[in-house]
Amino acid sequence: MIEITFVGTGSAVPPAGRGTTAFTVRTENMLLLADAGPSVFDGMQRAGIDPAEVTAIFLSHGHADHVLGFPQLALLTKIAPRNPPLKVFASAVVRETVTAVIRLTFPEATDALYRNMEWIELAEGPRQSYDVVEGVQLTSQVVFGPPYMPVLGLRLDFFERGISLAFSSDTAPSDELASLATGCDLLIHEASFSATLEPDGSPEMLFHSDARQAGQIAARAGARQLVLTHVSRNHSDHRRVLTAEAAEFFKGPIYVPDDGDRLRLE
Repeated sequence: MIEITFVGTGSAVPPAGRGTTAFTVRTENMLLLADAGPSVFDGMQRAGIDPAEVTAIFLSHGHADHVLGFPQLALLTKIAPRNPPLKVFASAVVRETVTAVIRLTFPEATDALYRNMEWIELAEGPRQSYDVVEGVQLTSQVVFGPPYMPVLGLRLDFFERGISLAFSSDTAPSDELASLATGCDLLIHEASFSATLEPDGSPEMLFHSDARQAGQIAARAGARQLVLTHVSRNHSDHRRVLTAEAAEFFKGPIYVPDDGDRLRLE
């Protein structure tokens, strides 16, 4: 069983009732956290997940709404050391960013970055793959994000089950993302904008996507299911609008989850 819990589903300035975007992926021998914004610690506990159970973390990029919860997780590893260490998948730039934040905010936890964590440096370039645990492979690739803040897309392959999922963080549509998500059972894609509610908007100028573009990427990738997340303050009450936009191109199941919702992949 593979269980995804949507710890947070909001954008950088999230709507009431939504935390910043993050989710966990649980199997019998792994609990991976994707992104760690400022609300992630509280969000996990509200969802019934003990942050101390996390065995691996993926950080897509260094924006505050994706990493500012990491210092609390680092402090937790100092209070309750891990054996084996907590695996952290991040680029060198993101590692430098969170290390600087921890030195300023929780300097007493700085040593935990080295003693209680195993850092797996993700390349900011072509696609590369890394083992998370036996039978689970993490693949990352730079996608169409801001040039000053490289953003990595994520793919997880569960070889023994023949299941895969992909994740788009802050990113405009791109060939790289569609390729990374090819044939996946679940694509978790941001929908920061709405083509219907903001017809004059240009999300790609801000390196984000609207729900229609998310549907296009899911269709191009041949994904089986689509989750729309990273929802803005203006769209939280317009679930049907976002779903309808994505459905113009993608004909599979589409979900706009609330914080704490779970989805199982069998």
